[in-house]
Amino acid sequence: MVNYKELLQPQLDEFITSQVDACGEIFLVGGAIRNIYLRKDVKDLDFSVKKNAIKAAKNVADRFKGDFYILDKKRGAARALISVRGKKLIIDFSLLNGRSIDDDLNKRDFTINAMAIKIPLSSNVIDPLNGKEDIKGSILRSCSPNSFQDDPVRVIRAIRFMNEFNLFLDQSEVELIKSASRSLDEISNERKRDEIINVLEKTNGKKALSQMLKFGIIEKVFPEVMKLYKMELDSPHVHDAWTHTLQVVNYCQQLMAVSRNFPNPKRLHPRIKQAINTLSRYKNYIFDYMNDSINMNRSMYSLLILAGIYHDAGKGVVPPIIKDNRKSFPKHAKIGSELIHNRAKIMGFSNSEVEYLTKIVRFHMKPSQSEFTNNNKKDVHIHRFYKKAGLAGILVGFIHLSDVLATYEDTLTDERWNRAISSVNNIFDAYFIHPGKIITPPKLIDGNDILKEFDLQPGKTIGDLLERVAEAQVNGEVNTKGEAIDYLGQLLMYEKNNQENL
Repeated sequence: MVNYKELLQPQLDEFITSQVDACGEIFLVGGAIRNIYLRKDVKDLDFSVKKNAIKAAKNVADRFKGDFYILDKKRGAARALISVRGKKLIIDFSLLNGRSIDDDLNKRDFTINAMAIKIPLSSNVIDPLNGKEDIKGSILRSCSPNSFQDDPVRVIRAIRFMNEFNLFLDQSEVELIKSASRSLDEISNERKRDEIINVLEKTNGKKALSQMLKFGIIEKVFPEVMKLYKMELDSPHVHDAWTHTLQVVNYCQQLMAVSRNFPNPKRLHPRIKQAINTLSRYKNYIFDYMNDSINMNRSMYSLLILAGIYHDAGKGVVPPIIKDNRKSFPKHAKIGSELIHNRAKIMGFSNSEVEYLTKIVRFHMKPSQSEFTNNNKKDVHIHRFYKKAGLAGILVGFIHLSDVLATYEDTLTDERWNRAISSVNNIFDAYFIHPGKIITPPKLIDGNDILKEFDLQPGKTIGDLLERVAEAQVNGEVNTKGEAIDYLGQLLMYEKNNQENL
């Protein structure tokens, strides 16, 4: 028996109850009830009503001073994002799918989500498909044999529930999923994106991706990555391209333990522990960075994992060059960045998210360069790195460490791993500790100063000269406006003399 008070805080309970007359009937349905049985936190509350679903969601948003969104006007579905006593909640209202609550529940995805409680307060759970028993038996079962074909996006959702709640599929369900996966092309890219993000954010990525491959989902959602399956790589890689990708995702997830961001890995590779020990001085900064989302519906963490999936996708497109019996894939990072750019656009990510993903994949190999750890060059090199990578540079650091470890695994030497950690440590130090010294030094002069002082014409050259001053500041060569002008004067004179001598 469910304790209803565990699901709704008193003031929310009271207000939802006040909407019953306007809505005809209100039922709390699905995931909230499931999570109570699973002893999981409840953050999403879904209500099915006979009428006025959109108005009810708007009323909740107004009452608790939250945000309101129409999810599907035709289906009468809307969302309120509110906070009650400091706890953020997602409140969805939708019209009953059918003439009764039993009709509605029978048309849902899985039995574990096909339970309801009628409002006002009741301790009676409506459970026509025995979802409670399936939870007890750790079984994931669809509500009907047609469930996956009726809505093929449910095949992706099945991956999430299996892994998030440690449930098992009956073999008959496996065949239904494989069959329905072929129809994923019929589903909108945005719906597929949202389900995939839920998988990436809430499950063991390596395990979930392996299941997605087995069930025929990868080829429908990440077709460029599918080309890596069974693709052999030469030394120093110890894995094929697909297994390497899975390991990069695995190690990215483990590295999140540095700031206790989700999901919390149960076991960490010893090399990951070493990296976390070094980077732990940034744990509070990393926590804030990872939780400062570009899009309210998706986390920075999901972008990290998605970039990990695509970091080597270019190898499936670039013809390899064979030298000394070894294959290499020139410009695969650049090609991979184009692939993730196009795929993210298709999936409906925001422009800012697309830019992040593109830069992470494009520059994931940059930290391997020796200049990142050379004390005489590292600051200006890191400055240039951030000019290109922007704020995505932090996620590049996590991808780089994961890529190095997944490449070598047990053959990884202490020297190579220490160099990778040192490189990422310097990248993080520049962003979190010394941004004003290395990334964006204070502006000593502007374009007008240069035009006035050197009688130049406006154009790209002015921006280039300002950047030369910034790099001189990073190197400690310039500290004042006067020094900046003298520096540019000498630079322009040197370049003029060179041109005259040509």
